[in-house]
Amino acid sequence: MINDDLHIVHSHAAGLDVHKMQITASVRLCEHAGESPRCDTRSFSALPDGLGQMRGWLREHQVQAAAMEATGIYWQRPYDVLREAGIEVSLHHAHQIKQLRGRKTDIQDSRWLARVCQFGLGSPSFVPDKQFRDLRELSRCRAQLLADRSRVRNRVHQVLDRAGLRIGGILSDIFGVNGRRILKAVLQQKPTAEVLDSLSWHVQGKREQFADALQANLSDTVRVTLKTLLTQHDQIEVHERELMQQMQQVLQPYASQLELLCTIPGISYESAASILIEIGPNLSEFDGANSFAAWSGVCPGNNESAGKRRHARTRRGNRHMKRSLTECAHAASRSNGCQFQAYHKALTVRRGYKRAITATAHKLARTIYAVLRDQQPYLDPVADYQQLLVRRNAPRWVRELKKFGILQRNPDGEFVLNW
Repeated sequence: MINDDLHIVHSHAAGLDVHKMQITASVRLCEHAGESPRCDTRSFSALPDGLGQMRGWLREHQVQAAAMEATGIYWQRPYDVLREAGIEVSLHHAHQIKQLRGRKTDIQDSRWLARVCQFGLGSPSFVPDKQFRDLRELSRCRAQLLADRSRVRNRVHQVLDRAGLRIGGILSDIFGVNGRRILKAVLQQKPTAEVLDSLSWHVQGKREQFADALQANLSDTVRVTLKTLLTQHDQIEVHERELMQQMQQVLQPYASQLELLCTIPGISYESAASILIEIGPNLSEFDGANSFAAWSGVCPGNNESAGKRRHARTRRGNRHMKRSLTECAHAASRSNGCQFQAYHKALTVRRGYKRAITATAHKLARTIYAVLRDQQPYLDPVADYQQLLVRRNAPRWVRELKKFGILQRNPDGEFVLNW
């Protein structure tokens, strides 16, 4: 028997190898370093009855803490069951605690996890509380709906272009007000003149182009396909709005954090909600801005050998957070008068557009951490806030000065102040 010479953190520890329908649990008991540990292993069903039996079995052994591997989504229910039983649970990334090839079995995996837990090995993953984990389901479902909506829109463009009705080359957005009017009229087979008269005034200058495009004859198959896609598109938008309303209702107590995030260029309310849901309102789990950026998946990797630094890809992290940061980085790089636009433009010349976007997302992540840590709104070092304030409020100030007779016009036609 091999003795353990490491420092014991938990004398009664457990390791769980979680699968879809089965959980292999091992209990490791060792009071003092150097003595031979006692191990016990059992398999349980992943169904509710099996989870109850596992909880009772762990209580019989007076287990203080347990470790499990982050296996997809299967870890979540056992995690909640152990937390409700008062057991300290740590979740570990599979890449950090994986077994050697050829020595991997369910029993060995669970016993190794029990050893990791007992001696405090590895770095536990960040797991928010249950409320925000439930909110993650809403946020990620909404993101998937938006992706589905984009695919449906692309499919509508393909159907129209294949049929020769290429209004996508005339209108910037065929799903806007005028685009939907045209599509609805086409499905109802209305006359071209009636379709043109229903358009808004700002596109009337393109009447000839619309008249030419609407000469395309659509078959019944194309009309049925187009109607199906538009119905699917409208249903997705309804579901997306419902999810967003539910998220807004739950996030009402965190309105101050959302307002702080919205002060950062490129971050809208929807993006701020997605970011806050992923990280939670408390940043104590992160050691600093570098740790937060690494967890977000936008931190540059390290690849150094013999004193030479080689090209390294970004480290793996929370892919949902990385997607949100990348979207916000695209928006921030197009926001005039902010440091992110100049930063992205300078990097694009040297490193290319995509790498510049990743670097901008990394800078954005560090900014988000600083804003939430200090509980202070974002102040851009490039923007002249006094000028922006004057430009925004000047028309209102002028109206009030004229109203109270302080600003008057003299005989020469010039405005003067009458104090």
